[in-house]
Amino acid sequence: MSLDVLLPKWWLWWLLVPGCFASWTKYIEEYDSINIARCDVHCGGNYPDKCMENCLESNYTKPGYCPDKASMTPFEAVCLIACIDDSRCPDLTKCCRHDCGVTCMHPIGLNNVTDLPLIPENIQIRQQKNNLILLSWQNSNVQRTNDSVENEDVRYLVEERHLLGPRYIESRLSSWMVRQISTKSHVTIRERLKTGHWYQFRVAVINGNGSRGYSQPSRPFKTREPRNPKEPQNLTLSNARLVDGKLRITLRWIKPASDVPITFYKVFWSRLVHGPTNDSILVYHKTILKDKTCYELKDLEVRCQYFLQVQAVALYGGRRLVSRKASKVFNSTDYMIYGKIKFQPDLLPSATGISVEPNNWDNKRRSALSLKPIWGDDLADASDTMAISIYGE
Repeated sequence: MSLDVLLPKWWLWWLLVPGCFASWTKYIEEYDSINIARCDVHCGGNYPDKCMENCLESNYTKPGYCPDKASMTPFEAVCLIACIDDSRCPDLTKCCRHDCGVTCMHPIGLNNVTDLPLIPENIQIRQQKNNLILLSWQNSNVQRTNDSVENEDVRYLVEERHLLGPRYIESRLSSWMVRQISTKSHVTIRERLKTGHWYQFRVAVINGNGSRGYSQPSRPFKTREPRNPKEPQNLTLSNARLVDGKLRITLRWIKPASDVPITFYKVFWSRLVHGPTNDSILVYHKTILKDKTCYELKDLEVRCQYFLQVQAVALYGGRRLVSRKASKVFNSTDYMIYGKIKFQPDLLPSATGISVEPNNWDNKRRSALSLKPIWGDDLADASDTMAISIYGE
């Protein structure tokens, strides 16, 4: 039957499978995923937590046999006590004793075990818009001729591994991780896959007795090419202060959306310099690590206008993906609104001829002190910014 014919019948399973997977998540970090699937079959679809916990904690003996000691590799025969029973070993491996310790080893004889489902074959991938993936596979030809096995309650465990980059390099793929669980031989990967990544899938089928293992990995496939990052958002200034007559101020921004991880930021600040014959623009720049979203600008002049810019850069293979530059104009004359400033006498004009006419004040009442400044004639052309100190006994 073609995949196009199957699609209309899949939508119910698309709704049911994520809920099934959600019930597994609390166990996955602590227990082996194949063993969780075996216990899920044992306890049934609507299992109580107690059944699952008892099953996972039980001393389960996995199918197959430990390999002969003479055939062990030096790594397998390491002098180490790594397990106490089969349930403490990952995937299909069994807890095997040897002359120098106890370690987890891949079993032999699984092909002769008759009460295990056969390994799935022929994984097919159909890629839809928005990186939606339809995944299907076939049960073994031998298994399809056995109705009792085909109709058995099983779980299909779908795992994926991936790689970021324009080229497929198998040695750089991530570790296998659980992606989805199904009771049918097809799933849809509903969550969007990451842009600019290579992906592979594999499937294991598990019944109440265990599993024979995983299928061959699917063909690698690549999601669409990544776009340039968005520009950094919400440029703000804060913590302005004067140090030896020069201004320091912190520029902050919000990390932008990006198809691939941001690698670093570029911060630019520039100002116009008036010369005797021609004007010029001084441009400074700094590279900022990806984990930081702020930078302290130093040694700025107080009475100048600056043009500030921030750009996000992501590396994809040998190619740079750069965002548009977010920008902000900063007039350093107004630096005081961006932080608590210790006023310096040489930067603020002096004023004389100020008198204060106090209103009534009652020390026994909780009320605010009200002052009315009276400006002298010599302050008509003074600066709008004044510092007034009030002393009282």
